[in-house]
Amino acid sequence: MTRRRELGTDPDYLRQRQYRDPSNLNARIALHAKYSWADEPWYPWLAGLVEWPANGDVLEVGCGSGALWVNVAALLPPLRLTLSDLSEGMVEAATNAVEPLDGIDLAGARTSDAQDLPFPDASFDVVVANHMLYHVPEPDRAVAEFARVLRPHGVLLAATNGPRHLDALADLSRQALGWSPLDFADGRFGTSSGAAILGTAFTSVEWRPHPSSMVCTDPYDVFAFIASTAAGQEASADERLALKDAIEDRFRAEGGTMTVTVETGCFVARHPRPGR
Repeated sequence: MTRRRELGTDPDYLRQRQYRDPSNLNARIALHAKYSWADEPWYPWLAGLVEWPANGDVLEVGCGSGALWVNVAALLPPLRLTLSDLSEGMVEAATNAVEPLDGIDLAGARTSDAQDLPFPDASFDVVVANHMLYHVPEPDRAVAEFARVLRPHGVLLAATNGPRHLDALADLSRQALGWSPLDFADGRFGTSSGAAILGTAFTSVEWRPHPSSMVCTDPYDVFAFIASTAAGQEASADERLALKDAIEDRFRAEGGTMTVTVETGCFVARHPRPGR
């Protein structure tokens, strides 16, 4: 159990296997893109939580494939964007995605640890941490770094999930593989823990939920999602066959579809504490 718990924050595993390139992340994004329903799609909703200063300096920590900017660049004023991620492969993918975008001036892109950012104090107007703080060994250290590099008027967007997020997928993973990475994420940095962690470095912290729902219609898409997680990567061939069977059984039991709880949103943190 200890190894399973630590995989989600092990920098070597994250850099060399889980996020070596965007393929695992893309498998999970694809499920949301295909099946999640909301009044406003995730990326535009996230971008709408703050007023972006024209020609402002923005840092995304844990930039992944750069999907955020591909989806919202046309909605924003001109920005100077710096990309950062633990994985060199992700930084390369995000750079390739962002460089052609109109209105985004790519000021820099580099690998770095969120707990020790290589940027001067008060460098940015906005810091974005989109579903990444639950991968950080010490999220309070990362949050302190976000506060340090923000200007006094700056704002942090720290997106994460609640404890019931993707409950049906977690159940299937536990049933067939013995565990789910979702078991640990909320305790590290989620709706249950995020406000207290952010409060150590910011005087204003607000939680904004993103109402959404998901009904899946293709068992393969569910399998691809779970197979892309740490539990799926660690699974034996027999366990993966058991996972396929469990998914098909669930679809049959629900009449050919599978309803999945979506519990996600974003903390908006302002006013970095002095001395950070």
